[in-house]
Amino acid sequence: MKQFAIKFYAVLLVALAVIGYYAFCVSPKVSGDLGLLDLVPYGKEYTLNVGGMVDEANDSLCVTLLHDIKEISEFPIVTIGDSFSNLDYCSYPHFLGRDYGLKVGNVERNAFYQPVQDYLSLLLYGAFEPGQTVIVEIVEHYWVWRCAWLDFESQDYAELGPIAHSEWKKDILSEAARWVRLGLGYNNPVLKYNLCADCFSHPTRSRELHVYREEMSFQEIGQDQIDLAVANLERLFKLSQEKGVNMYFLVCADKYDSYEPWIEGEHPENPILASLPENDHIISMTPYVRELIGSGVKDVYQINDGHASTVGAALTAKVIYETCLSDTCAR
Repeated sequence: MKQFAIKFYAVLLVALAVIGYYAFCVSPKVSGDLGLLDLVPYGKEYTLNVGGMVDEANDSLCVTLLHDIKEISEFPIVTIGDSFSNLDYCSYPHFLGRDYGLKVGNVERNAFYQPVQDYLSLLLYGAFEPGQTVIVEIVEHYWVWRCAWLDFESQDYAELGPIAHSEWKKDILSEAARWVRLGLGYNNPVLKYNLCADCFSHPTRSRELHVYREEMSFQEIGQDQIDLAVANLERLFKLSQEKGVNMYFLVCADKYDSYEPWIEGEHPENPILASLPENDHIISMTPYVRELIGSGVKDVYQINDGHASTVGAALTAKVIYETCLSDTCAR
């Protein structure tokens, strides 16, 4: 009985120590969407310095968030996309307005996971006017999936309105248990790679790359799905042209693919971008992002997040402007 009590209290003491260490040393430093998943203490100060936490008092949002279908036709430039389009002060629509003085409206939906279908449905509905420029954005690892299953008959689109964010409720006990599980390498939704260069300004993780595991989904895509996605995308361009809408298809770079040339050791290469059809109205951000990283610029993406920093968002706006808006100068 005495030995059992000693073992019980020893286990209890270790458990309390683990919970206490997590609660006071790890949890307060968790930041970024990747940090919330893998519970790595990247530090709050990194997000404040790099992650697009713009001082709202000194930098007003320079894009109009469209929550009413009737508003869409009022803007010469409209953006509709996934999370890269809906990051407010860290989004490329904001920088299009701020850096180039353009009148931009971003179609905000409370579920933004299928922007290509939503654009198609709004196009069929008649939400756009001839002469408008519409930038349809999708993140790289989703472009095949989202384009392969388009419904060219549906006018059903996601409800317009503010994005519904679920509130993150802290549960120290369950988080501490998950932190231990992740530390043991079990079922982690975030992958880590080592880099051969200092690509981030983080004081202790400058050569680490953390990415969503789902970015590796390119390994599951078959040629038949690629062929269907390409055919649907070309059909979407044709339909937009018939309706007088100047559509551009923006493929935002995956974080993994952006830093792939600097990853040490064996790792899979992503062939998906090579399958994009040749079209002047397709903008792939990966080459531009890699060029900026190669020039020595740090934190083009955030180390603790799957999204670009303000540097990356500004780069995307610059490429869009120089590629398709500099001649129109719609303001």
